[in-house]
Amino acid sequence: MTTPGSQHFAASRPDPAEPAPEWLPLDRRTIAASTVVAAGALAATAVPAGSGLLLGGVGLAWVLLWTIGGTILGAAATAVIETARLAVTRYRVDAHRIERRVRFLSSSTTSLSTGRVRNVEISADLVQRRMGIATVRLASGETDGSRLILGALDREVAEELRRHLVAERAATDASELVRLDPGWVRYAPASVMTPLFGLLGIGIVFQVADWFGAVPEMLEWIWDRIGDLPIPVIAAGVLVLALVVGTIASVALFVENWWNLRLEHHEDGSLELHRGLLVGRHTSFDGRRIRGVTLHEPPGFRLLGAARLDVVASGVGTGKDDEGKKKQSPALVPASPRAVSAGAAGTILGEPVPPVLRAHPPAARRRRLVRAGAVVVAVTGASLVPAVIWPWLWWVPAVALVLSAASAIWASLDNARGLGHEITGGVVALRKGSLMRRTDVLGRDGILGWNIRRSPLQRRAGLATLVATTAGGSGAFRLPDVGREQAPALWRTAGPVWDHLAEPPGSRRVVTNAAKSDTRPGKT
Repeated sequence: MTTPGSQHFAASRPDPAEPAPEWLPLDRRTIAASTVVAAGALAATAVPAGSGLLLGGVGLAWVLLWTIGGTILGAAATAVIETARLAVTRYRVDAHRIERRVRFLSSSTTSLSTGRVRNVEISADLVQRRMGIATVRLASGETDGSRLILGALDREVAEELRRHLVAERAATDASELVRLDPGWVRYAPASVMTPLFGLLGIGIVFQVADWFGAVPEMLEWIWDRIGDLPIPVIAAGVLVLALVVGTIASVALFVENWWNLRLEHHEDGSLELHRGLLVGRHTSFDGRRIRGVTLHEPPGFRLLGAARLDVVASGVGTGKDDEGKKKQSPALVPASPRAVSAGAAGTILGEPVPPVLRAHPPAARRRRLVRAGAVVVAVTGASLVPAVIWPWLWWVPAVALVLSAASAIWASLDNARGLGHEITGGVVALRKGSLMRRTDVLGRDGILGWNIRRSPLQRRAGLATLVATTAGGSGAFRLPDVGREQAPALWRTAGPVWDHLAEPPGSRRVVTNAAKSDTRPGKT
């Protein structure tokens, strides 16, 4: 009988007649772990729900029945579901494949070639760590990042499985690239998500109140205390409250996601990432599938001289894969001094990140200013409606005009300043955006091709939008409003398949002909 921690994975199967490895069960301790987590989540939800019921006039007995009884019932249901899941789920591993089989009303088998597994993540929440188990997530080398999840295995078995899948990488020497500095938490509130977190928190409070029909009473209570204040003061107070709540949420998420951060770099280019407070994660990235990195620099980060670093690799990215499973996170380094993120990026890429990028033509800035003017006209026109209906709101269009003009013009100019690119011997750097500014630094060996797009207005201005395609991340990296003279140098980085696009310098047809050609990667 197999006991936790005693499984060993076949190193080879030289004899084709040798029977396949036996199907192994998942660790039964995951039943207790999932039940405890579910009970804790339900208990945390029961506190505000019970308070709302009491404020709504519901009797104490009914409140206890709904809260305590609901928590017990939910935990019991979780235990039953987890028991059934473990009863029908098996997995096996040999030198060539790792498979997971689920047999219930029908049978389904998920299989990944061990040679195609590029990224391995071992995660364990607080309860799982106490019980000595962990969840294993595997991502293949395909662009869609096909996933296979084993939840959960004994911690030693999970680590043995990781070593089996990354045997060659695990044998190479590793150097530490980044270790968390607790002082980096000061950058967390500078994220563009901070005010959104605050508004979301306020919205959750109103949603919970709505469940118990207490919104009118809550609004009346609030209005009795602030109703005499001027509307601009009330708006400023709501914004400050949202920022305070958002700051608390941002700091909490930073600590949870990045505590105990340690990023290691192997000689073969592979990466090992350790992070997490309540949910510990150990992620391995195959160096053969790393195509580049991305530096994120929203306005708050730029003001503080910070940046966040993501990896561009096969099977890694945001969103979900073709099977509806969440892709592996590309995050490598949190918001930190830009020198730290850029230094780690340089080591991963094998050469420094270009410090200065080539600016795009003045026509790119004019296009953004025209768009800003259109936004100002639209916002001001919409704000005239309440002023016409209620004349005492005459000040609304004036305020809308000033605020929209200031924000739109700043954003357009900042966006234009951010546009840039640079080509070096080994990488191509592409930068764009203002509120969501990012610099994608792609290895030239990993660029499959370029798509070239031109709108009628871009053709008139002598500009084009170039999209680099690579087998990593989203697969497409867009660089808008490139000058006609700048475009050939960029698309030539894809290799000889694009040589037919080259024309003598100064030809006005060089980008236009590219736009008319079949721009799919690999087409000639």
